Amino acid sequence: MEEFLSTYGLYQEYLLIDDYVNTTEHYSSPFEFVGCTFDYYCEIEESIKTFEIELDKSTEEYYGKLPGNKIPDEYFKDDNLNYTFKAIAKCRSCKRFHVDFFLNVYSDKPISNILNNINNIAFSSRNTAKYSDTKIFVQKVGALPEIKELPSKLITKYFDRESNNWYYKGINSIANKFGIGSFAYFRRIIEKELIRIIKDIQSLPASHGKEIGELLDKHNSDPRIITIYENIFPHLPSSLKELGNNPIKLLYNQTSAGLHSLSEEECLKKAKSLRKLLDFVIKKINEEKSEIKDLRDIIKDLE
Repeated sequence: MEEFLSTYGLYQEYLLIDDYVNTTEHYSSPFEFVGCTFDYYCEIEESIKTFEIELDKSTEEYYGKLPGNKIPDEYFKDDNLNYTFKAIAKCRSCKRFHVDFFLNVYSDKPISNILNNINNIAFSSRNTAKYSDTKIFVQKVGALPEIKELPSKLITKYFDRESNNWYYKGINSIANKFGIGSFAYFRRIIEKELIRIIKDIQSLPASHGKEIGELLDKHNSDPRIITIYENIFPHLPSSLKELGNNPIKLLYNQTSAGLHSLSEEECLKKAKSLRKLLDFVIKKINEEKSEIKDLRDIIKDLE
């Protein structure tokens, strides 16, 4: 459910129940969604925060008056479960920003009480009818404000709040085909984070740490010197050499590109490529760090 609420777009099916058994009330009412938490972008705090689902007062009052142990007739369409409601997802941190999701819950086959031809099934231990291969799904059929793409947790853990904010705006500018805007956000990230990325690479056992340290010392003495970007490739771990080109130099070169000399289409293409390359480098750094941590834990257990 957390993955669905955080990342799914409109009309993407999410499987709630694989084999429906009518002794359970799961997802037969909007109240089943109340209290669900998930990560989402808060536009007030400009960062990923925890959101929690609640119902608006009118929905809560209406559904609260319905029989507690039955599915009402209006929840069915041709004997299939099918109902839609508004879920309010509120930021737990600022307690002000919220997103309204319109959720449609439905089954792929009939779940009504076929023997007695009664829709409003009572949930009880005596009623053990199982509808083999009947699945219950949910999908978002509307959202206010519109659904935005979220960065992966790998990215949000790597960057600080400012860079995460730029990254979020960059990927959603790409989604909306804003070429110059998306390219500008990714250039900001690279200008700010590239030396830090190099320092993280230096700490990897598979890197030539001494040689990268010497390049960093030269850069720190005069940040205008760009030899660190030109000369770092031989000292990178093999995981970052597999592209056959220098990923650090490729990233750096984009910061000097004339932004306004490029068309929207050219900027959009560059922004997409920058995102993929940046994600690749961060992923490889994270993988190598995780592998070393796992090995150190194993060694500690063997000692």
